[in-house]
Amino acid sequence: MKYQDSIEQASEKAALTAAFLQRHRLAAHPVNYTVIYEYINGQNDGLCQAIEQKLAVQSNFDDFVMAELYSQWLSPQHQRQEELTRQVTTMLAKLSGTTDIASEAVQHYIDVLDQALLGLDPHNANRSRDSVNKVISATYAIKASQQKLKDQLDFSNEQCHALRSELDHLKKERQLDPLTGLYNRLAMQEHLDLWLTENPGRRIAAIAVNLDHFSQFNQDYGFGVGDVILSKVARKIASYVQESGLPVRSGGEEFLILLPDVDLRTAGEIAEQVRKGVEKLRFVSAKSKKTLPKITISLGVSIYNTAENWHQFLSRSSKVLQEAKVRGRNQVATELMLAN
Repeated sequence: MKYQDSIEQASEKAALTAAFLQRHRLAAHPVNYTVIYEYINGQNDGLCQAIEQKLAVQSNFDDFVMAELYSQWLSPQHQRQEELTRQVTTMLAKLSGTTDIASEAVQHYIDVLDQALLGLDPHNANRSRDSVNKVISATYAIKASQQKLKDQLDFSNEQCHALRSELDHLKKERQLDPLTGLYNRLAMQEHLDLWLTENPGRRIAAIAVNLDHFSQFNQDYGFGVGDVILSKVARKIASYVQESGLPVRSGGEEFLILLPDVDLRTAGEIAEQVRKGVEKLRFVSAKSKKTLPKITISLGVSIYNTAENWHQFLSRSSKVLQEAKVRGRNQVATELMLAN
């Protein structure tokens, strides 16, 4: 049992979980239920903080968001990363203990040398011989302690290389959306933090992208075909992003392109290129060989405001994107349009 709850406590948490899911119109399937039950339980600090931040800015909860929360805070990969952290902590504790012992041995050796030097007497051979024997004994002792320290350092070095490799792999997995291969919102937040740490006043343009009428497409052709379309559209979107930019899957059928050091006009031009590129894509059913309907996208362009957090930023970007939909879809809107 993960929790030592009484029947009454478990029933109360289950009721609160069901109420949360109903309030946010979420299906009570295993992923959604597990995430919210963990949130209600209140022991996973990272998960609780992530959900509280979304609630604070009235961010929408959907299956994509819930799956992302599960992946970041409850998945086996996250648990493995925590296990790696514990292994690193244990390794450092052992290394620290060995270093302390070696340091004490060195200090003892210095003390023995000091005493031996005082004990050297050219007029007293026995006393000098005793001092030299003490130095020899202390030398063997410090040699043994230094060898033990070297062995521990060699072992720790091997562990460090293995752990670093696995951590890098896990970090990459946690930053990528498994379906499209684009970055996820965790990676987006980390990149934003890095960019703004380098330059707090940095201008960052954002292009929010949404596939037009894609829910209906999924209903007509199935989610399997829809996932293939999403992946191909994602690759096309990413092809317009240079190394300095960041293509992100921010929702089920939503993407976000972050462009550092780019102004609103330039970002708008890039958005129009992306729109035209996706509009030119053609899709054929692998089973029936029939041509599938053309896919179009709506885009909203905005500039990141350093006074807001990334949840607020996503919310504002969505509002600009909504303007493109209101104007008829398959077009680009900018935040200047909202001001007019």
